[in-house]
Amino acid sequence: MNILFITQLFPANDEAVRYTSSALREFVTCWGNSGHQVQVIRPYFSYEKEPFPQEATFKIGANVDVEFIRPVRIPLLKLNYYSNNRILNKLRFKPDVVICHLYNSYFTFHRLAQTLGVPLVIGIHMSDIKISHNRFHHWHQQRIYAKASAFACRSLGYQRLFNKQFQGFESKTFVALSGLPDHFFTTVHRREQHRELKVITVSWLIKRKQVAQVLKALALLPKAIEWTYSVIGTGEEEQRLRAICGELGLQTKVSFLGQLSRTEVLAELQQADLFVLPSVNETLGLVYLEAMASGCIAIGSKGEGIDGLIVDGENGFLCDPSSIDSIAEKIKLVADMDEGHRNEIRVKATETLAEFTIGKKSEEYLEHVKKAIS
Repeated sequence: MNILFITQLFPANDEAVRYTSSALREFVTCWGNSGHQVQVIRPYFSYEKEPFPQEATFKIGANVDVEFIRPVRIPLLKLNYYSNNRILNKLRFKPDVVICHLYNSYFTFHRLAQTLGVPLVIGIHMSDIKISHNRFHHWHQQRIYAKASAFACRSLGYQRLFNKQFQGFESKTFVALSGLPDHFFTTVHRREQHRELKVITVSWLIKRKQVAQVLKALALLPKAIEWTYSVIGTGEEEQRLRAICGELGLQTKVSFLGQLSRTEVLAELQQADLFVLPSVNETLGLVYLEAMASGCIAIGSKGEGIDGLIVDGENGFLCDPSSIDSIAEKIKLVADMDEGHRNEIRVKATETLAEFTIGKKSEEYLEHVKKAIS
């Protein structure tokens, strides 16, 4: 299959992953490795924090070509513009399908599919749901969605929200979940119970990840519960989080480890008991899957992308991300468990993830696309 893939959610390299999720890049890489021809147009918008790469065009393997472009911002209309003819001149093949993820990308480039006479598939993320509450954007989305052949919803929860917000497209939606590289899966052996609960968060330190909520929840735990907390990642919230630690008197219990390599992150996860990330506006963060695959019990947010994959109390836990008490309650629940109960949850998590390799999920994505456009 020849695929034209357009999205701003596509990091240029491993360093850029701190700003931009790598999930879509991993889909595309798998498609290329399977013999599909993929051309990625990566619009770079003026508001982005990820630096524009020194090399704006590059290849991933033999079959994937990537190009970063700079659309023009029209401030008064709050719109972006880029000539579709310029994209057409860059194409190295006639695509069988155009796939666009995120609002600015499909708003700017959806007409390409019509010009080329090929189907349009739109990826649906939480940001697409949120922006639809604006009447102007909802109207534009409705017009664009009417031209689409299928919608790749990035979680089961987002599929439900999309179908509720945009009725009439239910038969065209499918769930496109992320997956993990095979090397992230480890055999879950019975662990020795630590004297203290080892809690960990791996995240870009921005407000919506709500690491401050975790710190405040940990401070509510009974003094009889011994714990340590490792925070991996950097970001604009780091200084505020350190200040909160000082205010709560948690300096001796909390370690800020900064940005680590993926190998180092995996090693830290394998040593931890509990992964906590009560983030909001989250699609299906790969880090939850990585934590579960590494033997951590995971606490995620109700109503977010991980809800549905994590079944509360069975293979992990879900909390109300707006409630510090709810987060503290789930942490205490794990702290009070014996290691036998914890291992039961770990085993169920591993069983859940058995179908969540990136190879399987990327193949499922394309099978849905083929079915939709046939």
